[in-house]
Amino acid sequence: MTSIQTLAEETFGDKEKANRWLRRTLAELGGETPLVVAQTEAGARIIETILGKIALGAAA
Repeated sequence: MTSIQTLAEETFGDKEKANRWLRRTLAELGGETPLVVAQTEAGARIIETILGKIALGAAA
């Protein structure tokens, strides 16, 4: 989970913004929060992919 937190902070450039995003429900995740989804290895990979898209400027 720490790597997801760190990646989110790097992506958003701000710890507070990253924490808000990690706790926000996302339609893309079936209404779950990134923190809940990231609790499994497969889920963490999904969150990493979404953060990568955000970092590249794609809508997520």
